[in-house]
Amino acid sequence: MKQLIEYTLLRFFCSTIKALPVSFSLSVGKCIGIFSARFMKERVKLAYTNLQHAFEDRLTHYQRMEIIHDLFGFLGEAFVESVIVTQKDVGENISIANLEHLSEALKLKKGVIILGPHFGPWELASYALGSHISDAATIYKPLKNRYINNYLIKTRKKLVHLELISDKKALRPVLGKLRQGNAVVILFDQNAGKNGIPATFFGKTALTYPTPAALTLQTGSPVIPAHIEKDNGFRKFRIVFGKPFPLINTGNRERDLLANTQQYNDYFENLVRIDPARWFGWLHNRWKIPRRFNASSIPAHG
Repeated sequence: MKQLIEYTLLRFFCSTIKALPVSFSLSVGKCIGIFSARFMKERVKLAYTNLQHAFEDRLTHYQRMEIIHDLFGFLGEAFVESVIVTQKDVGENISIANLEHLSEALKLKKGVIILGPHFGPWELASYALGSHISDAATIYKPLKNRYINNYLIKTRKKLVHLELISDKKALRPVLGKLRQGNAVVILFDQNAGKNGIPATFFGKTALTYPTPAALTLQTGSPVIPAHIEKDNGFRKFRIVFGKPFPLINTGNRERDLLANTQQYNDYFENLVRIDPARWFGWLHNRWKIPRRFNASSIPAHG
């Protein structure tokens, strides 16, 4: 019953937002995002702690709180954008920079792994990528509420021309896509917990998924970073592709997994440093270390 009520409220909210003028609906989203922070004190506290952990004393108390305030407002606005966006908006409002990096990598016929962070309006990025890349796929994490999960999948399929692969059983279909020479999008910046390897992020140990590194070592698929950012103009955005990461393959699998994964973390760290108020990860326990890891099992860095 709880799931059904949540689903009904979401549908009502989405219908209401779509009925409003666009500029007003985005302002409403921003205000709701900022206001929601009052009811998410534990997340605010976690974000503050994470900012301290990452930047240490290089940020003042006021600067940390300003980033958190801006982040909540941005998330509210980005959510509304993901609700009201149309296929026409995708074509007119989202441009792509450095698409040649992806095009050249696809010509190798080894498949391409596109790594992205939860940065900027990342949901919009998937809408645009599907319009420029054929037969691509993205890995997603199913929501606990099955009604909302099914609704979002149905909504995405109308706009996103990407195959959705559940992270529950992703390995085989992902390998299939890569071996067919297609692209697979992986969001890469969350705590991997017990499945992670101890790379660093902002100079601190952060358990990170080794999957992209393992895939590129196995298949030779190039790994390319991408993110979405605000562009000049109302509701204008730009997806930016980076150059393929150099593949580190010395024959020592454990070291190669860590070295390649560290490259990816370093790239996204630099991105977050430039605009910290656009990274969702501050609200996520990125640096949590499970008990099974202890000081002796985590190698020293530096």
